[in-house]
Amino acid sequence: MTSTDLVPTTVVDAELVEVAEALPSQADGEVDINELLTDEAEEDLANAGRENTRETYESRFKAFANWCVTRGRRPGPRTTEANLVSYVSHLRRESIGHDTIRLSIAAIIDMNARAGHEKWPPTAKALKIYADARHEQREAGRTPREAPPLDMERRLQMLEACPDTLAGLRDRVIGHLGYYCRGRRSELAKFRIASVEDVGPELLVVRKWTSKNDKTDSGREYEIDDPGAVADIRRWIAELTERGESTPHKPLLRRVNKGDNLDPVSKKGWGLTPHAVNEITKKMAKRAGIDVADEATSHGWRAGVPADLGRLGYSAGEIKDITGDWTSTEQVEKYRKVGRRRAGKKANDGRRAGAITELHKLRAGAQPTDAEDGLEA
Repeated sequence: MTSTDLVPTTVVDAELVEVAEALPSQADGEVDINELLTDEAEEDLANAGRENTRETYESRFKAFANWCVTRGRRPGPRTTEANLVSYVSHLRRESIGHDTIRLSIAAIIDMNARAGHEKWPPTAKALKIYADARHEQREAGRTPREAPPLDMERRLQMLEACPDTLAGLRDRVIGHLGYYCRGRRSELAKFRIASVEDVGPELLVVRKWTSKNDKTDSGREYEIDDPGAVADIRRWIAELTERGESTPHKPLLRRVNKGDNLDPVSKKGWGLTPHAVNEITKKMAKRAGIDVADEATSHGWRAGVPADLGRLGYSAGEIKDITGDWTSTEQVEKYRKVGRRRAGKKANDGRRAGAITELHKLRAGAQPTDAEDGLEA
């Protein structure tokens, strides 16, 4: 449909005149009410978008605003093009990662749009500096690092190190749900009591509403039949029930204070914020002393299963089909390769993939395999 399809073929002038006469006249210099948003629309626009995305943008805009204030500049919105370009230049010279620079630009544009300044400020100059920063960092070998997978081996180490306390039980539940549901931190924080269906005797069904690319209202279902996971999740829900905190709409994951008691749900409805889920995961990794303790983040839970399946020899396409969590194989392939190499295996096997390996046999004096023998179709 084109824009012209929305224009009626016949315009009745009389009707338009009658409507116009019913409208109040606008005095010179007054703002046209038709160009103003209602208070409700302004509120909805300010709160539009996913909550975790809004929080990320707000955090980056706050950093920008602080930079402006310390230099006697006005952050806006309406943000000036000069302030945006100058801030991006500052980030580049401070060697801030190019992903953070790009996110900062997006945050400033988003915050201006929420204030009614769509597609403002202009970004062409800022993006030129961003592109240079990205090139410089890649040349220096500073490429963004993927969060290391918290695969089965690392996960078990982290679970075993959890103390026998209410907080320790909660941490174990995070490890179970993160791994078996391939959960992002925002998704884990949004689990409710009603997200878990106990279909017994040794099976739980967990429903997850994803933070990205979820085009349905029903979420995704994950079946958990790991006996240890089932037992821990049931124990945790029993603890919540004993404390009167197990009504269906209540958060599943909760903050536990130093007295090993539950803290109240926050005014925004959080039991644990996404940030708290990430911090708890980092603490679990360091407490267990796993090999990637310093780099571990909650995103590692999402990478665990595909890394383990890759270790077992499944292809990226097979892992995508098995899990149903990715729309393409690009990211799955990264996790699969990590899993293979974690097992001390080459990322790819088969006759052609092993061709280079055959060359060291020449140095050792061994007879290489005849290339014509067993060649793949």
